[in-house]
Amino acid sequence: MNNGRRIVAWFFWLALIASPLVFVRPVYDWANGTWRAEFRADRWQMLWHEAPMWLVRHWTDFLTAAGLIAAGVAISWGWRRARPKLAAATPWRALDDWRTQLLGFVGIVMMLVLVCRHVGDTEIEWAVMACTYMVLAMGLNLTVGMTGLLVLGYAGFVAIGAYTFAVLHTQFGASFWMALAPAAVIGGALGFLLGLPSIRLRGDYLAIVTLGFGETVRFLIKNVIGEQSLVIARDARVPSLMSENVAWRWLFPDGLSRLKTELWVVAVGVLLSLWLVRNLMLSRIGRAWIAIREDETAAAAMGIPAVRLKLLAFTLSAAWAAVAGVFYVAHNTSANPEMFGFSESVLILSMVVLGGMGSLWGPVAGALVLYFVPELLRDRFPLLLSYRPMMVGALMVAMMIYRPQGLLGTLRRKIELTADEEETGS
Repeated sequence: MNNGRRIVAWFFWLALIASPLVFVRPVYDWANGTWRAEFRADRWQMLWHEAPMWLVRHWTDFLTAAGLIAAGVAISWGWRRARPKLAAATPWRALDDWRTQLLGFVGIVMMLVLVCRHVGDTEIEWAVMACTYMVLAMGLNLTVGMTGLLVLGYAGFVAIGAYTFAVLHTQFGASFWMALAPAAVIGGALGFLLGLPSIRLRGDYLAIVTLGFGETVRFLIKNVIGEQSLVIARDARVPSLMSENVAWRWLFPDGLSRLKTELWVVAVGVLLSLWLVRNLMLSRIGRAWIAIREDETAAAAMGIPAVRLKLLAFTLSAAWAAVAGVFYVAHNTSANPEMFGFSESVLILSMVVLGGMGSLWGPVAGALVLYFVPELLRDRFPLLLSYRPMMVGALMVAMMIYRPQGLLGTLRRKIELTADEEETGS
């Protein structure tokens, strides 16, 4: 009850602070050369007239959302109650059995088949971009979440992979599949070269260096290649798949368009990324990264080569972003420097923080919330489009206050944050 009151009080205080920004706007008086505040009557009319009508029209959507939230809370509560009994009855390593993994794989394939048969192109477009951001967030999670390196220029590595594909295609006619390996090599090499002089920095200093790198890449592309967009021809992108096989025609009566094929490709990329991240987390390297994140001095005293392992994380994360950048450009059909600005780096970092730094499924959840949900609101609730940045900011602040470990933060991270709060007396 106490937490519920705190949340209500926090949202009331946030609304009180934000109300002047919503209903009042500054206007420059050119005649007198001064600024004055102007009341926005249109916003007030929207609040008292249009908003209630809008709520009445979409009451089924709100009812469905409330049901999903209630179901999620009930499942979470039941899971917490049953977890000790399940842990005592069945070893958790049974979840790693090949039969369980095969069942999950078959379920994902069936879900993709149903999506391709019954879902429209708009929703598939959302799913493709959401999966792309999942891959990017998992790559950034290697440095920010597992190793504790604050990187603010991650979009620069995405731009490296994107323009590697764009240049190889425009100059040599390379296709999507041919550009994956060169992009990974170039991205990893540049990540290694950037890490050599800067990896010994910590905290804000490393963040400033990576921020400068991201902006340098963007302006270098503008000066060398130009500000105009490089268009990727249709034959170089992910192709559509057609077949006269009976089983294929039964599964996909209309075949797989380019967009649907991209969904399968990026879904494979998400599964492969999850598998790689999980293996890294359970390996010696992953455990060493976590030790460096918790206390680099203590880890170095125990014999862990902190500099080399941080450089490895930096290199892998850069190669990861470059490969995702190839798909990003192939899907968007063009490459432009403004696609890889600082806001893109902040968006990917927010996905990692919101989902849960250092966790396996955290970046997946963060990408779903920060990309898929806003696009759904844009389509279903266009009235909220102007308030989307405010809603995202409020969500991030609320997460930092009430759940600092993230939506799906690891139990280890939760225990550490709780212990820190107890030590500070909060």
